[in-house]
Amino acid sequence: MVPLELAPAAIRQFRPDLVVAVGSIVPDASDLRGLRRAVDSIGAELAYWLHDDPYEFDYSFKAELTADIIFSNDSWAVHHYRHGNVHHLPLAASRARHFRDLVPVAGRETVVFFCGVAYPNRVALIRRADAVLSRHPVAILGTDWPSDIRCATNRRLTPAEMTDHAADARLTLNIGRDLDIANRRFALPPATPGPRTFEVALAGSAQLFFATGLEICDAFEPGREILLVDGVADIARAIEQALDDPAAIQAIAARAQNRALREHTYTERAARILDLCRSTIALGGLSDAPERPRLATARR
Repeated sequence: MVPLELAPAAIRQFRPDLVVAVGSIVPDASDLRGLRRAVDSIGAELAYWLHDDPYEFDYSFKAELTADIIFSNDSWAVHHYRHGNVHHLPLAASRARHFRDLVPVAGRETVVFFCGVAYPNRVALIRRADAVLSRHPVAILGTDWPSDIRCATNRRLTPAEMTDHAADARLTLNIGRDLDIANRRFALPPATPGPRTFEVALAGSAQLFFATGLEICDAFEPGREILLVDGVADIARAIEQALDDPAAIQAIAARAQNRALREHTYTERAARILDLCRSTIALGGLSDAPERPRLATARR
């Protein structure tokens, strides 16, 4: 994997059959045409794995103009691309970075953990739940939290610290973000759970997932691998269960971790990319390429 600005030279040096560019295409400094020229110069194929749909969908035209195949992290955004080869590919988790050995839930000090930027939808929910959360040892961390929310603390965590906090929490609250960077054209609502969902599962924490859609049910089984919540009353009931029946919460965390290891790692996603590219080539959607393409990746 190389940064985007070094990708053309690496492509010409290593001559892969397939180049996968991962990340955002919004910055004007991203030389996508230079990447396209480098790929064409060796007769390879160019795929994008876009990880900020639908929040940056107004810039989708850049991918439509330069990619042979597009992978979008969001299932609803897929339907709005004007391109012949678009596939849904959620983000995932890394076993090397996010996996933690399960420790007994009964011995975990933190009852509820959450880490994230205080977007308006998150502030509204945490403010309503403040009275309940403040009665327990919780860690509601991140940036821009209003001072009137007693349970929240403005503190940034590194990715490793986030994973460690989740592994030490009986429950981790999962609230999606509400921030459109460039999503005015269609104002698409997000449909696919974000990567934190899979990262926390690998860390070994049972999740309270604030459900705004049903796609989470395709990733984890509600009640057995994840707990869906819709408000403060659901959070309060989950806390009560985590305190009174830690074995049940432990079982949910273990099942979610096993599911994530089987289906939601970046190893699995990479295999899916190759399978879809091979299938597209076989159907004539891309130009001829060897049956097992070599892979190079570029990131912004």
